[in-house]
Amino acid sequence: MSIRSGLVIGIAAIGFLGMGLSSTAAAQGACPAGSKISKQIAKPMIAAQEAMKKRNWQDMLTKVREAESTPGGKSAFDLYNMAEFRGYAYHNLHQDADAAREMELGLNSPCMAESKKFERYKSLAGLYFALRNYPKAIDYSNRALKVQRDPEVQVTLGQSYYLSGNNKEAARVMKELLAQFEQGNRKPPEQQLLLVRSACDRAGDNSCVAQVLEKLVIYYPKPEYWEHLMKAINRLDTDDVQKLNAMRLAVHVNVLKKPEDYKEMAQLTLERNLGCEAQAVLEDGFAKKVFVEKRDVDVNQRLLATAKAQCAKEKGEIATADAAARAAKTGDADAALGAQYLGFGDSAKAVEALQRSVTKGVTAEDVAKDKQGEKVDEAYMVLGLAHLRNNNKTEARKAFNLVKRDPTMVRIAKLWNLNT
Repeated sequence: MSIRSGLVIGIAAIGFLGMGLSSTAAAQGACPAGSKISKQIAKPMIAAQEAMKKRNWQDMLTKVREAESTPGGKSAFDLYNMAEFRGYAYHNLHQDADAAREMELGLNSPCMAESKKFERYKSLAGLYFALRNYPKAIDYSNRALKVQRDPEVQVTLGQSYYLSGNNKEAARVMKELLAQFEQGNRKPPEQQLLLVRSACDRAGDNSCVAQVLEKLVIYYPKPEYWEHLMKAINRLDTDDVQKLNAMRLAVHVNVLKKPEDYKEMAQLTLERNLGCEAQAVLEDGFAKKVFVEKRDVDVNQRLLATAKAQCAKEKGEIATADAAARAAKTGDADAALGAQYLGFGDSAKAVEALQRSVTKGVTAEDVAKDKQGEKVDEAYMVLGLAHLRNNNKTEARKAFNLVKRDPTMVRIAKLWNLNT
């Protein structure tokens, strides 16, 4: 928000030559329609206005002080306009604390029109934010938002909550703003997304962090956002199936970086009898010189040897496994077979096996145990990956779109679709 562009005062509306208010009206604090500056202070106020036109702010303040010191009672309208003049001068002198004080006097005057209060709330919120008076910035932002849902005010409010340490409220306000952007089919500003992410992170809300990072990779697909997103997903309460599929995506977008990540992915694939995939992962790590420390090199060389042996064994048994999977009534064996074929680099046979898997489905017992439908989701996920490896993006998207049971798997599938 441009703090210094928000100050609006009623100078142009002042009628200097009119009759002043009665002392009774002034004493009552009333501000009747058509009020004008009192005659006794008209001359210095006109001079203040001339100083304003010349942008001579100090002279403007001097003339207003002269009006203040003029003998006689001052009407509510007089007091209102003197405060407005002072506020405008201080505003242009970059004396924010003084400007805020005078603007509050104007706001609290009975002469301030209701139609002007939103802009005044907004201006005061911005001034107090600049002054690092976050409680007042929050107060005036909330007052403004009760009148109008203004994106600039929401940003000020979210930042004020954030800088005052109320990360939960900061995230709430900024998520509301982001929802408004999306409802209007507008691209959320990158800095606002980063603010929400930081607030959610400081509040310990990992789900919120992941959601915001998803938006960052959608709208601003920078490598570092992908890397942070993969880490955020793994920080969620993920099981091995979800974690492995997130890691497969991380490999695809080239953000798997750490030795321990490569090692963990290799171990996860080995546990699922996917030795060839484990071998490919570790060989990629060595090719990229991920393993630098001697301990990491030694551990992962041993793991690679295990993966190679497992891969050779799987290839030797694949014909038997293929026949058994085809004969099975349910699709579990076909799903495992398809993942093995994919690890071999045979995406065509992987597609064939995985198509059989999703057609056959799983047993009623599996459905009962697998309440979130994770098995079915993974079959579609790997099918999408197989289509993608086969350079069939249309079918890949269809498969990823059929992942719809387990929330974390759905999230990963949507991210795959960003890369098809």
